[in-house]
Order: sequence, then C-alpha cells, then structure tokens
Amino acid sequence: MNTARSRAAALVGIAAAAILALTACSTSSAETPVSSGAPSASTVEVSTPFEGESLTLATDANYPPCQFFEEGSDVMIGYEVDLWDAIAAKLGVSLQVENTQFASLIPGVQSGRYDIAMECISDNPEREEQVSFVNYIFDKTDVVTIESYDGPITEGDDLSLCGETMGAQTGFDTIDKVNDILNPACEEAGLEPVVIQEYPNAADTYNALNSARVDFMILGTSAAAYLNQTAPTPINYTGIESFPQKYLGMVIAKDNTELQEALLAGLEAVIADGTYLEILEKWGMESLALEEPGINLATTRPLD
Repeated sequence: MNTARSRAAALVGIAAAAILALTACSTSSAETPVSSGAPSASTVEVSTPFEGESLTLATDANYPPCQFFEEGSDVMIGYEVDLWDAIAAKLGVSLQVENTQFASLIPGVQSGRYDIAMECISDNPEREEQVSFVNYIFDKTDVVTIESYDGPITEGDDLSLCGETMGAQTGFDTIDKVNDILNPACEEAGLEPVVIQEYPNAADTYNALNSARVDFMILGTSAAAYLNQTAPTPINYTGIESFPQKYLGMVIAKDNTELQEALLAGLEAVIADGTYLEILEKWGMESLALEEPGINLATTRPLD
C-alpha cells in the first residue's frame, strides 16, 4: 500500500507488550472479573441516585489502546480504562469490570447481566434499536496491511479491496459495513466481493494478518495508529473513503435512562475539569475528542 501515512513499526522495546496486549486473556470465552476500587467521597462531584453503588461493566480487553492487559500482569490499562475510572470517581460508584468476548457485550447489556459495556463500541442507528449509547469520542476507519503485502490494495481506491480477504473480529460493525457498502460497490464495478474471515478476538485476527492468512484488517484510526507503534511486524495503514466517521460510546440498556443521564453527567464533569483531555493526550488521541458529548449521537447529531 503506497501512502504517506504508512510507517514502519520497529519499536522493538515495546513489541512484546503489543503482542501480549493482543493475546493476554483472549483465547478463552470465560469471563474474567477485574475489580475497580471505589473512589473516596471527596472525589464525588456529581449527585446521582447511584452514589455508593457498584456497577458491572463488561469489556473485551484485547483492543489497544482502548483497553488491554499490561505486559506480564493482569492489570488492565487503556484510555477507556482511564476514562471509566474518572467517570466512576465523579459519580461515587465502584465498578466491577468483567472481561469477556466482544460479541457478548451488547447482548449482555440487553439481558441485564451488565450495567455498562465499553470496548470502543461504534454507535450506529442499527445498534441504537437494541441499546443506548453515551458518546464520548469519535473515530475514523483505516485499512491495515502488513508491510510485506504486495497485493492490489492502493491508497484512495476502496475498490482495490474487492476480491481480497479481510480478517474481522466477530461482532464488529466492520463486517456489516463491508457487506452493506463496499461489496455492493464491488459488484457494481464488476469485481469480486471482499471475502470476510471472522475470528473470535482481536489477537486471532491480528495473527491471521501477520501470517498472511488474510490480506487486510479494518480498524479504527486510534487502534491502527497504536498497532503501528507497537506491532513487531511493520504495518501500513490508510483511510477508507467508503466508511463515514463514527461515534464511540458506553452501551447502556435502552430503558435505563437514569443510568444514561448519570453517565453523561459524569462524563461532562470529567470534560469540565480537564481530565478528559488529559486522558486523550496521554494516549495520543486528542484529535478525536468530542467538544460536546451526548446520548445516541449517531441519530441525534450525525457526523458529516
């Protein structure tokens, strides 16, 4: 892939951490509880009915820089981890974090098993029919290949993806976008469709890419940039024009409007005191910040 944004990722010192982040606790469907301590009363700045309560938050901690496990430990880190801890402190709640597979996050919230789900989950109108989102950031979309890839994929030409094989994590909306947007364009152009190979987690998807069992992945820009910095095998990444920008959000049950409003209030407080921007700057994501968060923004305030 020829692109000015393509960079070699040869940062050997943190390569091992990247691989562990993509593989740690990702091969089993068993849920892993990770406790987040309750904040002190002095940190509570938002009055809500949930003060003093414990909420269950589900995630799939295999998607850097959103959340992943620190090298050699069971400590979960990432910008979403920092963000949910900051919001919990504002609300005066403790979080019981459960690590599970991505495909079970939204169904788990729908069933009432989890109060909240976070894993850089894209907000879209279809998902809003099932759950609600408290939106805290937006993201763009990139095509990722390994540097040794010598196929037809070319920057600025989405149709060059036609006929190639994409690796994707089960449950990601990338699959729907390829089927609904890109493959019809391939067919209209008289080209073969993108072949989709699904994997249960991000680690397996990346391993398939790294071993050339698939030709490309499609990731959020933040994840692609982080992978570029940390992957032991150099990658290339470039934007995909067919896919619009998207909001990411915390997932809450549609009928739990009280929790939706509380989380939004906590997020607004974190933005107001500067913690939000500090977190994004720490992870190199300040360009994706939202000036004004909201609920179900994919339908109430769509991005251009």
